[in-house]
Amino acid sequence: MNRNHPGRVLAIGMDAAESTLVRSLIESGDLPALAALLDQGTWSRVTGPAEYSSGAVWPSFWSGRLACDHGLYGLWNWDPAAMGMTYSDPSGIPAFWESLTREGATVGVLDVPFAPLVGVTDGFEVAEWGPHDRVKGRVRVSPASLADVVAEEVPPHPFAHPLARPPFEPAQVPDFLEQCLAGVRQRGDLALRLVTRTQPDVTVVVFPESHHGGHFLWHTVQPDLSMFGDLPRSAFPDKTLVDVYREIDRQIGRLVEATGPDTTVLVFALHGMEPARGVPTLLEPLLDELGLASRAVEGERRRSTVSALKARIPKPLRDLYWRSIPQSTRSQWGRAAVLPSYDWSRTRAFALPIEHEGHIRINLAGREAQGIVPPEEYAETCEQIEKALLALSTVDGRPVTRRVIRPPRGSHPGGLPDVVVHWDPAVFESRVQLDSGETWCMRREQSGQHALDGFFLTNAPQLTGADDGTVAAEEIHQLIAAALQR
Repeated sequence: MNRNHPGRVLAIGMDAAESTLVRSLIESGDLPALAALLDQGTWSRVTGPAEYSSGAVWPSFWSGRLACDHGLYGLWNWDPAAMGMTYSDPSGIPAFWESLTREGATVGVLDVPFAPLVGVTDGFEVAEWGPHDRVKGRVRVSPASLADVVAEEVPPHPFAHPLARPPFEPAQVPDFLEQCLAGVRQRGDLALRLVTRTQPDVTVVVFPESHHGGHFLWHTVQPDLSMFGDLPRSAFPDKTLVDVYREIDRQIGRLVEATGPDTTVLVFALHGMEPARGVPTLLEPLLDELGLASRAVEGERRRSTVSALKARIPKPLRDLYWRSIPQSTRSQWGRAAVLPSYDWSRTRAFALPIEHEGHIRINLAGREAQGIVPPEEYAETCEQIEKALLALSTVDGRPVTRRVIRPPRGSHPGGLPDVVVHWDPAVFESRVQLDSGETWCMRREQSGQHALDGFFLTNAPQLTGADDGTVAAEEIHQLIAAALQR
């Protein structure tokens, strides 16, 4: 430990863990390690850019910047100069632990999503060991002397296998849940080995299993919801997502014990989880109907041909492709398929790749390289889209849209989408009637989507002041730095 710093800090991220569920499990005695920390400290609500995009929360955490300034909100982000999507590249944005190392602190970091590899030499840095989102698609370790620890002392994470897939069929849910539990245990083992060996002043460990599990296991928490009524018994194993939370709590207890009684501990989630049933596919047909988007016929024909050819590739060859071609290369090859081929001379607005929130970009003159919407018509175009979204209803008469948000503009040239849609739960239970026909959700195997609020729990009440306060995602790094000086 670097004696220039009074204490040690252990920061643990429970990625996308639902705050209301965590709090209820603490109160019921199911999460004793978190309960012990809360007995000493405080609980705060975490707010952040989840209302704009769930993919923006972690870059806001590790950069300390607002989402409209760092411009990262998913694996793919819009580039107005190229008139296309660019694959996520965090390398030009510094992570907060880089400045901590310059100030003389030793740092350990395990699987902070979307973060760059700073290259720490005193401590440890491990990226994509068992991630929810794969950016590079391979494990990266710094310093290189710890590569053997990561590769040999703990079995590979179940999520790290190139062919690892979520449960596409209900019968696959029990095995997937066991993979989540195994991943949590192995992550705890790896973190303990790295912390014990390097003794960093600041350790940041993220458990993405609560995120991955939340998307595909939320129905095990609320099995009686009508949107899950068609799921067979095989989708409901004896264990549930709660068991994943319990296992994370056990590993937190081990890490707290290993780092010692004088360690300041912070446990947090940057956003939460709530029930869903897939991802709505309404935006592209809606913008087509409104006359705001126009496809390039030849480009769409080529895109359709490529998709048809890919569908005919035998499974053994597809598996070989996934095993042998690096993630970054696959992503660049697949770039053309991310968006439809638009005729930009006639497209005023278009949908960005589907997320749980709906994302729409205005083809704004002076900002987009081929923009056609005059700046004075920007607000009117957004209002037209918002009005159409709020007027949508399901075939049984329920509203489709919960709210429509217009994110702030910032210093990043791509920034955030211009219009963000939050869907009403009714969209997961009933089809939506558009003039062009009925639409339904894709990826119906997903039973959870992101909720906006997270939580921040610490055994050092002086960091946040009164209990039940509020902490912004981009401010948490400041609390970590303050805890280092306790």
